[in-house]
Amino acid sequence: MTLEHYLQCVEFYRSTSVPDRVPSPENMEFVTSLEKVIMPLYPEISAILDQYELGKSETLWDSMYFFCLRTTNPNYPRGDNPVDLFAVGMNHPDFDISPLGPIKDEILELFRRHNIKAHVEIANHRHTYHPSFFFIASDHPLVKAYDRVKHRIVDIITHSTGSNFNMICPFNVGRTAAKAQPTIVVLMEPWTIANWYELRLRIVSQLLPHMGTDSFDVEFLPGGLSVLKVGIPFTHEITEQVPRMGSSIGIQGGRNAGTLGGFVTLTQRDAIHGDVVRRGLLTNYHVIRPSQCPSYNSHFLERLDRFGSSPDCAVKKITMESPARIDTDATATKISKSLEAMRTFRNAFSAKEQERETLGATPNCPATPNSEDLEMVSRVDDDIEDWSLRQTTVQSMPYTLGEVKFVSGKEVRDGRAMDWAFVELSKDAEKFFGPNYMPSVPSECEPYHWGSSRVPLVLTSGNTLEEFVSLKEGDYCLKNGRSTGITAGVVNGPKAYCNWETPRDTLSGREADMHSSLTEESIILGARPDANGKFCPEFCKDGDSGAFVLGEWGEVSGLLWGGTSFQQYNIGLASSMPDVLASIEEKLGGSVKLSFPT
Repeated sequence: MTLEHYLQCVEFYRSTSVPDRVPSPENMEFVTSLEKVIMPLYPEISAILDQYELGKSETLWDSMYFFCLRTTNPNYPRGDNPVDLFAVGMNHPDFDISPLGPIKDEILELFRRHNIKAHVEIANHRHTYHPSFFFIASDHPLVKAYDRVKHRIVDIITHSTGSNFNMICPFNVGRTAAKAQPTIVVLMEPWTIANWYELRLRIVSQLLPHMGTDSFDVEFLPGGLSVLKVGIPFTHEITEQVPRMGSSIGIQGGRNAGTLGGFVTLTQRDAIHGDVVRRGLLTNYHVIRPSQCPSYNSHFLERLDRFGSSPDCAVKKITMESPARIDTDATATKISKSLEAMRTFRNAFSAKEQERETLGATPNCPATPNSEDLEMVSRVDDDIEDWSLRQTTVQSMPYTLGEVKFVSGKEVRDGRAMDWAFVELSKDAEKFFGPNYMPSVPSECEPYHWGSSRVPLVLTSGNTLEEFVSLKEGDYCLKNGRSTGITAGVVNGPKAYCNWETPRDTLSGREADMHSSLTEESIILGARPDANGKFCPEFCKDGDSGAFVLGEWGEVSGLLWGGTSFQQYNIGLASSMPDVLASIEEKLGGSVKLSFPT
């Protein structure tokens, strides 16, 4: 069966007539035409619910609702086909309720008798399964067992599904951290067909001999891994009049976008000819990689992917700017529309003033404006002045930063994917070069949320970043990205075993044997718990590519470059800074020092 059908079968608190239902998140819109057709049947639907004792409990009934929806999930394969759906939702704490399948079937039969073409879904959303991934230590018994047999697990999965698996990694998995269970998570390509029950048992049988308990699970979930793509256009924070760490960047005149990791000084040491010092910024390779066009043909891009660029293998001119052009355009459009709305309001008020002076008092125009109107007009005048200044600022954007100098290409180094780029600032852009400052961190992202031993941030907002360190398991971290701003998370204990669809290359440009040497990547688990520890959002989204990963002391520990696709899980992929520095040194072929401006 397909993975999607398997997930429906093991979900007790949801029943749906949609075959192989596309997993959430979904785009949902209310369909009033469908509601008009179904609403006369609400009494009969309620009677069906009463028959199964779902409508007899006053508490349960108060927490029940009906929706007529059209659902899609355009980011999921086959998910762009719209589905008309009558949804019965509950939010009840009781685990012991009637099976939902027969209820769904009776409502569906009711619709068929009335020739209503709509699917039916009924769910108790309090208990439907929405897995979040939580930290698990590398010395946990499940992780130790997994490390001993992971190659056999990979063989079992590939024998059953081909190369359709994308990631294998242990986590604690559940709706909340308190209820999370040690679990081997396998992210699979959507619509993969397998005997999932048998496959799970085969993996469990590999782990059990090395475990003192069977209190663990194996989860198959749809999802892919990918570099973080462009994402949607964002309005740039135009109070930032210079590019800085976390700002939007893109190829000059292009439609791509990513994040300015931070400003750095790159020093190539040469005892004979003297050191070569370059001022620039770090980001991801895929942020600076242009799309194929006459200026950058397929041959050039293939070589750039294979070999990257170095002093011995120079890159064609690729100029970067900030903010990215799509963000500059979005900002200009927002300002223009805001000013237009404010001026329309101001003109309407001025027209009333002119009418008052010409005709005197009328029913629609009192003799004198009231104080509230005068106060509002004063605020609008101030806003027009402020937004006009913003418009002047954005008209000077985007700022040209400089040219791409050195890049990793699609490199694999020591079994880890590398994805970095160094952009050398032009002489005109050196005015932007300066210290990287600790951003202002929201209280919900402070380290103390992740355990009583965590203290508030030692390095407060405005202090300069001065040190590179390693990503270490269990460490609190945060990032400031173009798309999601400041988010916090924790470095997972075990690394993720990753299977990549596109080939990657060794330092010498030879294609890496990805079938026998899958990469193992550091995972950052997004986490911003509420009072009940339930809320685990994404650590990153498309457009956050290239952001520095910061520790609670203000040290830079990683470079963010990847995340999940098809389904959004609270996962980010990052390279540890020592690995990035070693890759840069190998690419440049000599002693290299990377330091921060002070």
